[in-house]
Amino acid sequence: MKLVTLEKDADNPLSLANMLRAAGYHCRGYRNINELVESPWVEACDLVIIDTQEMKLDGRLIGYLAQTFWSDRPMLFVGNETRRPTALGRTEDAYLAKPVTARALIAGVKTTLAANWARYTASDALEFGRYRFEPDGRGVLMDGVHIALTHKEYQLALLLFRNLARPVSRVYLAETVWRHDERINARTMTAHVSTIRSKLELRAFGEYALSPIYNYGYRLDPVRRPRGLNIAAAQTLHG
Repeated sequence: MKLVTLEKDADNPLSLANMLRAAGYHCRGYRNINELVESPWVEACDLVIIDTQEMKLDGRLIGYLAQTFWSDRPMLFVGNETRRPTALGRTEDAYLAKPVTARALIAGVKTTLAANWARYTASDALEFGRYRFEPDGRGVLMDGVHIALTHKEYQLALLLFRNLARPVSRVYLAETVWRHDERINARTMTAHVSTIRSKLELRAFGEYALSPIYNYGYRLDPVRRPRGLNIAAAQTLHG
């Protein structure tokens, strides 16, 4: 998961970006709009956090950025009531009043991401190649055949597909799927990942491959094959 902050002094040890990095988030801070818009993170991020008190951005500019880059992602505003954006009309966005502590910031990030995830899981059916995710967690169809998944397996698989070709950290998985349940540990998460990899055939011979990222998390990628490669033969070679 990638977070970006827009704040005047992103290099300050007490900046929003540094507080989030200290908590284990993959976060980059930007000091002005141009820096952010010219970065690939402007479209790759999962959550945008803007210090409206420091940046003093025009509401129309914020609306333009939201529509252009983050129409399907939430924004978290940090500032005072007098500079609170009110014209966006987006229910997925959130607000924190200054002064904000690291604890309050992290809680705000978790709440905003969790609320946005709830919107995802309640949406219409989603299709990724041979896979169809039924709405409200009802199940997954693979080539039209229903695949039995537990609720956690469904959430984990959908989260990985929604972040296709992007690294997803264990921290993000724990927050989103398990909601930081104290009982979750690396072995439990590994077991769930292994199960969906097997049930949904997320291996090199399939349409998508799920791979671990050392000391970070996982990544689901489309499988790219040379022309003329026989999938059945490839599956036989991979056992």
